[in-house]
Amino acid sequence: MPLEESIRNRIHDYCVRDLPGDIQWHVDKFSFIDDEELRNRLGRAFYSARYAYKLMEATFVQGDEQHPFVKFQIMQYASIYEAVITNLLWRNFKEHPEVLQLQAHKAYKPVNALSSLTNMKYGDEKLFMCVYRNAKTPKNSIPFKDKVDCAVRIGFMNASYSEDIKRTYELRNLAHIETEASKQLDVEIEQSKHAYWRLSPFLEDVEEYLETSNT
Repeated sequence: MPLEESIRNRIHDYCVRDLPGDIQWHVDKFSFIDDEELRNRLGRAFYSARYAYKLMEATFVQGDEQHPFVKFQIMQYASIYEAVITNLLWRNFKEHPEVLQLQAHKAYKPVNALSSLTNMKYGDEKLFMCVYRNAKTPKNSIPFKDKVDCAVRIGFMNASYSEDIKRTYELRNLAHIETEASKQLDVEIEQSKHAYWRLSPFLEDVEEYLETSNT
């Protein structure tokens, strides 16, 4: 059974009391994102992360009961960073040399033209003719840390907080309990606070860079 309406209203009022604005205010923090659907989802993720923190504060949960609140915030902030950085790299800077380099890797490509004329072996294994050429790496296969480093090299992210953002993303991957247990890591309230504290300077740097570069 839910709590009495008066109690629910008090909790909600507490949660929104110190927020700087409603959900639209949070959406507007991503005004540089052209994709309206993505912009709205980013704003909602930001708002929900802040609301969850205030709800945790309002109910004064401690110990293990605090864990799901903190983990949710980490997941939201990491997803925000990932979505913004990926969107900018492949929308605003898709032809930038750094992004083109980020997507490039060397790969062996089989050559069938000589296969009927050659039959070579290395020990008991058959050798195949290949060429070693540039190939394009799908953006979803590129590690997040490499995307962050690319953003720093381009200039819309400051190196001073880039490692913290990488750490937030690493902590998000602890959503897999087996991974969390094998690495003997856990999320803590200070880590979610750092994820929040880094967001404002990150967004400010992005806006300033886009305005000055006219990208």
